[in-house]
Amino acid sequence: MRSLKNIATALTLSAAFAAAAQAQATCGATTTSGSSTCTLSGTSVTGTLGKIVYVSLTNPAYGLTMPTDLDFTAAGTVNKVDAAAQVATIRANANWTLTIKGAAWTGTGNNSKTVGDIAWTTNGGGSYTALTTGNVTLSSGSPTQAATATIGYRTTWALDSDSPGTYSMALTFIMTAP
Repeated sequence: MRSLKNIATALTLSAAFAAAAQAQATCGATTTSGSSTCTLSGTSVTGTLGKIVYVSLTNPAYGLTMPTDLDFTAAGTVNKVDAAAQVATIRANANWTLTIKGAAWTGTGNNSKTVGDIAWTTNGGGSYTALTTGNVTLSSGSPTQAATATIGYRTTWALDSDSPGTYSMALTFIMTAP
């Protein structure tokens, strides 16, 4: 019985070493004089690199510039501008798109304020695009190590409908590499 157990152990170890040997590339050379050469061919390295996207946003909880009594001297509405509120840093190894969307206003103020009362820009305030609840392309580009998009906001405030209180809107930024 003991001899059968030893044979089984020997066969198991032989099979394990044989499997390990098959997973290796080996070469051997012996010479008694001069140089000896051993060449391994048919070896390789392999890996699969997927699409990589990265986005970082400064000031993720940015405080908007709020109106004061002086802002409403000429009319019942005023636009308050936050020209460089946030900066998105983008890295990707494929073509990429960064989108933005808003949500309903929350807080203790006028929660029926429209999402479009806040607009965004990436060109320093030349033109603004009203926020919506659907994804809108904020920026896009080709593979990059460090692209940036400076995001500014323009918020419209109405003296007769924007009641005192806090105003907050959740923004969603989505980075994709289709």
